[in-house]
Amino acid sequence: MTVQVATCSAAQLFSECLHTEPSSSANAIVTSDNETVAGALTIPEYQRPYCWQDKQLDGLLQDIESHTQRNAELPYYLGSLILHKEDGKLNIIDGQQRITTLALMGCLLDQEPSSIGGLVYEHPTSQQQIKHNLQWLHDHLDWVRDGIDFHKLQFTLVITQSEDDAYRFFETQNTGGVRLGGPDIIKAHHLRAIENRTLQPQFARQWEAMGKLDSTVSALLKGRFWQGVKHRPLPSHNQKKLIRDCIVDELAQATGEGDDIAYGRIRRQIGLAGEISQQTDQQGYEVRQPLNAGINSIRYLAYFQGLHQRYWQQPDLPHLPGYQQFVEWLQDLDGCGYLEKLYEACLLLYISQYGENQLEQAAKKLFRVVYSRRVSNQKAVRENSIPSFIGDYPVLDWIAASYTPAQCFAFLDAFELKVDPSNLDKNSVKQRFVKAVCEHFALGLEVSEYEKGFAPALNRKIAGGQG
Repeated sequence: MTVQVATCSAAQLFSECLHTEPSSSANAIVTSDNETVAGALTIPEYQRPYCWQDKQLDGLLQDIESHTQRNAELPYYLGSLILHKEDGKLNIIDGQQRITTLALMGCLLDQEPSSIGGLVYEHPTSQQQIKHNLQWLHDHLDWVRDGIDFHKLQFTLVITQSEDDAYRFFETQNTGGVRLGGPDIIKAHHLRAIENRTLQPQFARQWEAMGKLDSTVSALLKGRFWQGVKHRPLPSHNQKKLIRDCIVDELAQATGEGDDIAYGRIRRQIGLAGEISQQTDQQGYEVRQPLNAGINSIRYLAYFQGLHQRYWQQPDLPHLPGYQQFVEWLQDLDGCGYLEKLYEACLLLYISQYGENQLEQAAKKLFRVVYSRRVSNQKAVRENSIPSFIGDYPVLDWIAASYTPAQCFAFLDAFELKVDPSNLDKNSVKQRFVKAVCEHFALGLEVSEYEKGFAPALNRKIAGGQG
């Protein structure tokens, strides 16, 4: 790993990092091994858009003001910038948000404003945010003018000769004011893995068109991690760094090299004369399939993001009115957040294997199994109870191991629904859930009948195929 390190002020950075030839001036940036830093600052196509908002601008100015009041003679440290040196350019791998924000301030203060003119912002989000932030900074111009001196703002530059080395720093460090989540990091990983650089802008636009991937990635991780043959635990939702590490490892670092490959199951029908015809319900990728870095992983995520939006987040399925009505009702249930996340993973797995084949039936049969935790528990459904439930009833494996919807339904129908009587006789979340289910499926039960009548009535409606 070839890495150079230098310390410089914002004034030095903006004035020196425009030149392809080393500067001989006293203002030159010199690394720890006595080499002069030179190269035009650029933002790679695959970087996320500029997204700092009022909160980050206000926080930065307040921090600088507070520091100046305490230590007026000492520089304010803005963290490290990770740069990849390539063909006379210094590609910004980590630090775009801070550099762009300072550049906007420089434009207003006329402190080397032209020095960052080589940066290009093509993404509409970046352009809109730059326009907004310029206005915000202009509205607070006195504060900016009194508090900002580029000669007293200091960076550490980490400069690598290898893009891979730069991203190793980036993935482990990420010092920006808006901390990157896992999907942002894997975006950079896969876009830079595309060997044909002329295709990077096309796939960068495709990635941005996906929108927020967090819910889809969460469902995919459950589908990939919670399996009997190769079970792996997932961190709690509030362990942000561990979740990010899981995403980066599973959907970036552990991906292989090779072509865009989609695995799937094919039905081969063999006739009396031995002739073979082939059919498949699948149009895309398998949840649990191996992935290759670059285009393969990008299209895999785009496919499942599309499924997630079409069949869960924003269903618009006039040809499947029963299914659409059911999932819209399901999303309004109270006290079922952790169960809903497991349900999303099951739904994605089923649809990726069987498409819309008997989808309404599948959705209701999956509901009976997954949401059983709501009535088999005494009170709340805790997050740590979900992996335990999957260990006892591997519903994801039931789907993945089935070759036909009928096989899958046999697994789901064999599940025994149990009702714990606790809190059914009072206005609890549990009672409200049972009441909502009774009303939706027209079970015709009174509160006094919930304990003994709920499970057999729901079984008749769903497991019996009447629902």
